Amino acid sequence: MRIAIPLLWCAVLFVCTCTMSFKLLLQHFVIEFHWDADPNLSDLFRMNDVWLTSKLYLLQKIGHFSGFFILTLLLISAARHARSNPLTAIRKGVMLAAGYAVLTEVLQLYFGRDGRIIDMFIDGAGIALAARIAYRASRGQQAKSRQLRA
Repeated sequence: MRIAIPLLWCAVLFVCTCTMSFKLLLQHFVIEFHWDADPNLSDLFRMNDVWLTSKLYLLQKIGHFSGFFILTLLLISAARHARSNPLTAIRKGVMLAAGYAVLTEVLQLYFGRDGRIIDMFIDGAGIALAARIAYRASRGQQAKSRQLRA
C-alpha cells in the first residue's frame, strides 16, 4: 500500500508535465493531451527559452524542484517500509525519482510540451535535497539508537 502514494504523485507529476498547456491547467483546470509521434528530440538541449522574468516560468521551475523533492521523499519512505536499510532506501528513491525525471522530460516532447535538459537538473536538485535530508535524518536515528543501546 505504501507504493500507492508515490504512484499517485507520479500521476500528478505526469499530468502537470505532459498536459498540453500548463497555463490552462493552472487557470482553468483544463487537462488535455496531444500526441506527437515524431518530436524533435534535439529540443531537449534548447537553452534559448529561459525566461527568468516570467512568473509562470518561475512557477514551473519551482514545481519541478518541489515535485521531485516530494516524489523522492515518498519513494524513500516506501522503500524504508519495505524493510530496506536507510542507505539502500535513499539509493532506491533517488534512482527511481531520477529515472522518472528523465522520462517525464522526454515524454513532454511527445505531448507537445517543452522537455528540457535544464529541467532535469532542476528536478535533480530537488531529488538531491530530499536525499540529503533523508540521509541526515537516518544518521540522527542511528545516533539515537546507539545512545539507547549504550
